Amino acid sequence: MKDFGLDDVWRLKNPTKRDYTFFSAVHKTFSRIDFFLLNNSIAHKVTTKIHPIIISDHAPISLSLQTDSIPKPPQTWRLNISLLKDPEFDRVIRSEWADFLKNNDSIDLSPSLLWETGKAVIRGKIISYSSYKKKKDLQTEKEIEEKIKQLTENYAINPSDQLWSELQNAKLNLDNILSKKTEFLLQQLRYNDFEHNNKSGKFLANQLQRNKEKSFITAIQDPSGKYTQSPQEINQIFYNYYQSLYSAAANPNMEDIHNFLNNLNMPKLTSNYRDILDAPLTMKELQCALDSMPAGKAPGPDGFPAEFLKHFWSMLAPLFFRTVTEIKNNGYISPHMNTAAIKLLLKPDKDPTLPSSYRPLSLINTDIKIISKALASRLEKIIPSIIHSDQTGFINGRHSTNNIRRLLNLISLTQRHNKEAIVMSLDAEKAFDKVNWSFLFAVLHKFGFGESFIQWVSALYNSPKATVTTNGITSQSFSLQRGTRQGCPLSPLLFAIFIEPLATAVRQNTDIKGICALESEHKINLYADDILLYLQEPKTSVKEVINLITTFSCLSDYSINWSKSIILPLTDNSWNPAVQNSHYSFPTGNIRYLGINISSKLSELVHLNFTPLLDKVCDDLRRWNNLPISLLGRIATVKMKILPKINYLFSMIPFKPTSKWFQSLDSAIGKFYSKNKKAKISLTTLQKNKSEGGLEAPNFMYYYLSNQIQYLTKWIHPHEEYNSWLELEQLDCNQIKISDLPCITSALKHHSCFKNPMIASTLSAWWKALEITGSQLKPSILSPIWHNPDFANNKIALYFSTWAERGVTHLHHLLDDNTFRTYINLFQTFEIRNGNFLQYLQVKKTITSRIPSLQTTLQPTDLQPPEFVEYIVKLSPRNKKNLSKIYSLLSKTHSIHLPTQKWEKDVSKSFDSDF
Repeated sequence: MKDFGLDDVWRLKNPTKRDYTFFSAVHKTFSRIDFFLLNNSIAHKVTTKIHPIIISDHAPISLSLQTDSIPKPPQTWRLNISLLKDPEFDRVIRSEWADFLKNNDSIDLSPSLLWETGKAVIRGKIISYSSYKKKKDLQTEKEIEEKIKQLTENYAINPSDQLWSELQNAKLNLDNILSKKTEFLLQQLRYNDFEHNNKSGKFLANQLQRNKEKSFITAIQDPSGKYTQSPQEINQIFYNYYQSLYSAAANPNMEDIHNFLNNLNMPKLTSNYRDILDAPLTMKELQCALDSMPAGKAPGPDGFPAEFLKHFWSMLAPLFFRTVTEIKNNGYISPHMNTAAIKLLLKPDKDPTLPSSYRPLSLINTDIKIISKALASRLEKIIPSIIHSDQTGFINGRHSTNNIRRLLNLISLTQRHNKEAIVMSLDAEKAFDKVNWSFLFAVLHKFGFGESFIQWVSALYNSPKATVTTNGITSQSFSLQRGTRQGCPLSPLLFAIFIEPLATAVRQNTDIKGICALESEHKINLYADDILLYLQEPKTSVKEVINLITTFSCLSDYSINWSKSIILPLTDNSWNPAVQNSHYSFPTGNIRYLGINISSKLSELVHLNFTPLLDKVCDDLRRWNNLPISLLGRIATVKMKILPKINYLFSMIPFKPTSKWFQSLDSAIGKFYSKNKKAKISLTTLQKNKSEGGLEAPNFMYYYLSNQIQYLTKWIHPHEEYNSWLELEQLDCNQIKISDLPCITSALKHHSCFKNPMIASTLSAWWKALEITGSQLKPSILSPIWHNPDFANNKIALYFSTWAERGVTHLHHLLDDNTFRTYINLFQTFEIRNGNFLQYLQVKKTITSRIPSLQTTLQPTDLQPPEFVEYIVKLSPRNKKNLSKIYSLLSKTHSIHLPTQKWEKDVSKSFDSDF
């Protein structure tokens, strides 16, 4: 060690002292085997200490290094929520609040001022209580440590049972104190589930993350391109950046805004909806808003998290409600209450030295968040009535899967009909941060929002302030003059309202040509600020789009980075600005939309998306393999870190990955479960339910099938939310109703609908699921009569429009008490006019030839569909638990049985429970 300039730093500091770091319980001996090695050139800057042996048989050893850097800035105060479990703390705070109100509350005093003052008083009391408690605990801890040290030394010299017992009791007392301290430290790190490292908790998630210290910014560029590593200068650069970003540009002319909006045909709120939004906020709404807030979230600048207000709600609610009422009446929120703390999160694959590479997250005070959440809860129920279904971002009941399904159908349609068309992906510049408030309020009036609701929004956006925190340094506050705060529950909904006039203008501009399908014209899709345009006659349409967005930008501050906006030509004859004469310069090629790589060749989607994901999964599994995680923890790891990523692709992309892909995935995960050793339990067994001897490890093939079957439920139960793609798929079904496809056999493979790759993929997944569940698809009471290839006569499917118009559409309509209806019964029941007996005979002959049992009296179960089919047909597609329900059904039909079932089969004998 001396040759390398290394020294045992503890021995260097204590050349003659004797101390120990290890105790052998077996041999009852002490030794010092744990130590720091340090370059002797900096030995003078360090101190080291051996702590008592408490938890394990090793002693903790610590080393402190005195650096020459700038002193650490003061910490921002935040409540230690573990105090909420302390009965004495609860008593002190309630008593202090009661005394505060008794001494200060009066009719003449502003409730807002009283509320802010009360928070400051309580904060001071908490700091005082925490300081007292910390000193007391430290003193107790120090005394116990000294006692342990003395007992350890005595025991090492003269061991006895009494000394050993005293030593163990002292260690137990210290362990209790340290456990409470550890709980607080873990809370600061937001590891609430640290004791459950076999479950999908935050501590397990932290073990799996790369150690990148993402929150620490080591260097940043100023506007001139000069780099700095000074923490103060870094903070100042971000302060200047966000102060500039949130400063309003030149205010647009209000007359121009009104002229733009007046030319748009936009829906209006009904008087009933307007009254709901304008009604005063109630105490119940405020409490529901608070109760809906998840635990463990970082608080705003005042340091009070949601847990504090939940715990003391009965005490705080009366004054808070008075404060809310005053804010509504005055349209003003105090600066302290309406200040946010901006924390920075580096965006994926961005240059960490550029301020623009960071996503600003606004930490808002919980009291303001309660108000915003209550307003958002009202608005989210109403906003679908005024925001077109083209927008799916943050709108209740709408999902981004509809955007991708629509896009893929339009690509397929365009290519099959060889239309000249493009898809244009727009890259918005800081869309949420550049919302012009004058334009936003004009749009609210255009939609018919009432003055009371607008007054609430105005109060929230009336001179709010923010600070920016980097590397523990918090800047001075600055005013926000535009933008919606990411972190405010109301912001996503306000942005959807703000951007809707642009979408409306695109739809109503006749010079912008969308992709046409029958009566519909598809022009635009939005997920918040992610915009796709579907354009025919692209050369002229793109020019109109640029003109329109330029106008919109001047009025709203919304802007597009045209150099990063990409054009995807859908056919070989589509206009391509990269190869054809054009005044515009756009990148062309594949686009990435909502995390999915999109090509004009749908056959490439599996390779473009699933192959990179498999590589990433294998890399992660290799990196995690040596972590000290049990088998249960490894299964939890796959469920928490791998399954969501794969499920996302399964939900977005209908096409099935190759068998080799599934095999490679299962192989990598199987090796991870067994720690790269020979597996003692097969993957198939691990995937079984716990009641069948498994551990419910994910079966990825079943998840793929379950995701595809969710689309099938949307065929059966159509809704406005997914009409945009549903009508495109119905178009390819010709006369067959798309809702009937699940009840028709695989004879559909020869129908024209199977040329649509989305329909083909969904049906193939459906038939595979039927095979797994042992559900034979044959004619049943759910079978359609008309255009059904199962009921073809000389290869010509049945169809009589008069019958269909009177409601005779499915097989159960032809039955009465399990027998085929007579001619008179059928025509009288459904009031079919102009029907003839020949049609009746043709229908009866065709169907009974396919179902011979109809010629006799049926048993009640003869034409019942399989249980699995009946269950899926009844599922509402708007149920968020459908995926887990379908997966659960597939998992219960696993082909591998319990050992006892195998034995029963081998010996042809049944065993009872006693066996």
